[in-house]
Amino acid sequence: MSPSSSPRARARRGTTRWTVRWGDRIASRVIAICGVATIAAVSLVFALLVWIAGPLFRPARVDLTATVHTDWQQEAPMCVGTDEYRAIGWGIFADGSLRYFHPGSGAAIGRETVADQPVTAVAQSAGDSRVLLGLGDGSVRMVTIEFAAEFIPVGDAPPEADQLTEGEGLPWRQGVLQRTGKQPLRWQRLKLSLQDPLVVQAGVPIVAVDVAATDKGYTIVAACQDGSTHWGRWALKRNLVTGGQKIQGKFMPVPAAAGRTKPPQHVFVTGREDGVCLIWSDGHLARYTLQKSTPPQVAEELNVLEQRPDVQVTAATLLLGRETLIIGDSQGGLTAWFTVRSRRAETQDGRWLLPVHPLDGMTHDDLPGTGSRPRVTCLGTSQRGRIVTAGFSDGAVRIYQVTTESRLAECPATDELAWRRVLLSPKEDGVWAFGPQGEVHQWNLDVGHPEATLSSLFGSVWYEGDERPAMVWQSSSGGVDSEMKLGLGPLIFGTFKATFYSLLFGAPLAFLAAIYSSEFVKQRQRMRIKSVVEMMASLPSVVLGFLAALVVAPVLKDYVSEVFTGLVTLPITTLIAAYLWQLLPRQTALHWGWLRLPLLAVTILLAGWLAVGLGPTVERMVFGGNVIQWLDRQHGSGWGAWFVLWLPLCTVLVTAADMLWVHPLLRLWGRNWSRQRMAIVHLFTFLLGIVCVFLLTGLVSNSLTAWQWDPRGTYLGTYVHLNALVVGLAMGFAIIPIIYTVADDALSAVPSHLRSASLGAGATPWQTAVRVVIPTAMSGLFSALMIGLGRAVGETMIVLMAAGNTPVWDWNIFNGFRTLSANIAVEMPEAARDTTHYRTLFLAALMLLAITFVLNTIAETVRTRFRKRAVQL
Repeated sequence: MSPSSSPRARARRGTTRWTVRWGDRIASRVIAICGVATIAAVSLVFALLVWIAGPLFRPARVDLTATVHTDWQQEAPMCVGTDEYRAIGWGIFADGSLRYFHPGSGAAIGRETVADQPVTAVAQSAGDSRVLLGLGDGSVRMVTIEFAAEFIPVGDAPPEADQLTEGEGLPWRQGVLQRTGKQPLRWQRLKLSLQDPLVVQAGVPIVAVDVAATDKGYTIVAACQDGSTHWGRWALKRNLVTGGQKIQGKFMPVPAAAGRTKPPQHVFVTGREDGVCLIWSDGHLARYTLQKSTPPQVAEELNVLEQRPDVQVTAATLLLGRETLIIGDSQGGLTAWFTVRSRRAETQDGRWLLPVHPLDGMTHDDLPGTGSRPRVTCLGTSQRGRIVTAGFSDGAVRIYQVTTESRLAECPATDELAWRRVLLSPKEDGVWAFGPQGEVHQWNLDVGHPEATLSSLFGSVWYEGDERPAMVWQSSSGGVDSEMKLGLGPLIFGTFKATFYSLLFGAPLAFLAAIYSSEFVKQRQRMRIKSVVEMMASLPSVVLGFLAALVVAPVLKDYVSEVFTGLVTLPITTLIAAYLWQLLPRQTALHWGWLRLPLLAVTILLAGWLAVGLGPTVERMVFGGNVIQWLDRQHGSGWGAWFVLWLPLCTVLVTAADMLWVHPLLRLWGRNWSRQRMAIVHLFTFLLGIVCVFLLTGLVSNSLTAWQWDPRGTYLGTYVHLNALVVGLAMGFAIIPIIYTVADDALSAVPSHLRSASLGAGATPWQTAVRVVIPTAMSGLFSALMIGLGRAVGETMIVLMAAGNTPVWDWNIFNGFRTLSANIAVEMPEAARDTTHYRTLFLAALMLLAITFVLNTIAETVRTRFRKRAVQL
């Protein structure tokens, strides 16, 4: 056959088949579309989180809706209120009448008599429909003002109701008809119930009164015109036969404050009916403690105006929960006070009343003394949260969130009116201000989410009852009076704590396993090991969490000292076994090399046996006989904690000294030594190093203990059943497979000629792995670590089941925590009831996504630099 007729010599076709061309085009389009769709999906998730969490930071909005004039004229109401739909407004007046009106027109709806004596004082609690009246004859009377709603068919309503639009109302039959969309008309009417008067001091008018009401009775405090103050607890007793109620109790005198003969202008029952506060116009405040068996005792006396004679207290009220006292003065100052428990408090109950939250950024030192600032004329509080409304003498109405110390909104005023009363609607969706001529200004209000600000989410906030500002997460509470605490700090800290301890346990094992399987194991065994490790990734996280909570945690609690001991015996036993292996002749070691892995398993079992055997002795010598009580600081000193901390640090120091000074000398002196002799010297050097480590650690621990420093309560502290150590063990097993797989692939991808060159130059396999293979594969190893880090950050079920689910800020390895992902999983079902809680959880999810994005960016940057470095090498 001639060369020209050979198949190889035939001319190739110049065109590609149309099926190949179209297949290539379709594949390229599909790949492009899938890539764009993936990017779009991730972007849409990010946009959804931003869309839901973004309104958290939207400012409050307020707009004037109406100004109506009632028939009250110049009569000032002593207290005012409305229903949740703002369909009826009411006021109680000094003549003993209760008058209610239609807010849309100001027209009077009805009038009731609630007292046959002049009303001289009124007490109205936030979130309560009961009002206590102080009367001119020295008695008090409880009035309950409620609202009843009925749906009226359109045919039974007056013809004028057909013209009503949604939300509009019409006075009808001593009530208001209101259009509610597609539903029938809602007829809202007022229901009034009166209780018999209780005599405080016959014939002496009441000038100030307050009540803390519960379903079982009342705690009442009343100040009389003659300067005396009385208090009493009144219990409601139900007659089982007739079903009626009878109130029983008595009033007792309150000891007079030092140098005070005139009655206080404001009196309050504070806390859980365990205290009384009396406030005079010059700022003097006397706080009393109430107990069942003893008369009231003066807890402390102070001046809330810092002894400024030109300033007077003009308004005061209690927030929901009766713990926080809001005080306004004649210079426009507005401050929130509540009691704080302190060891330094020189009071009877160990508490101080402190000005915790200056509102509007004004403190007493900032206010001028020229009288130029408008005074606070009246205050109104929210029935749902910690929002207060203040009316000023210049006609301004401002709304504040007390905890965050932020001004939410300011209602625009048309005239400089000295407001008589301000009212925040029950749903926090409206503000009413009552002027001196009977006019009522009404604003629609959208407060947004005032509890969620950048400072409250990521900074320390001084919450009611706490000793100091703190970063706290508490989205739910045991009582209706507690406030939501949305500090994300503990959740972020818990996320990083879980990640740290899981990587501390899992990352070294995964990397060492990858180095062993890729550099020291035959190919056939390597594939088997890799398959077994990768099968670990198939274990569901809920199973790992279940095993950690129900198996690992109980066992770990019974063997805490054995765990501490095992952290020492395992590395020591393994290294001693390695040095003993070096004593074997070279040919023997090579011939029996396949026994290294089984012997390693035996060594690990031996280390565990030693840990179990030495554990009780270590517990008795180091931890005083009971490690759980020792961690709780019930006995012993901090020597053991310092020993646990400094043992790894001293190990690093002694190892560094050995590598820098001892090993170079041994290599210099032992050039002509045999293998066995060098191995014996290395073993002796290692044992001497162990002795040096323990001596140095004991010396440092003794020195720090002598200085009375005890680290218990920091990285070691009270033992909790579900803790970070349990999570580290469980989550470590979850991240080992993914780190091992990526690291093994990165090490295996190193070109074999680099290994051959290193081995040919006389390096050992270990030297080749450490000095050649690992630096070359460093980018892949770092990527493996970042992937494991991302898995640990996003883990939910293991943390939820094994970490105790407590949002605390504590490095203690034996304490629990809560992560962002676990918090989202736990509270999302309940969050739909509260929009602030719901949006905050989405903000946490957004932060989790942002953390992952930042970690991936860092990983890619470092990986690129390592890749360039590897190319240079």
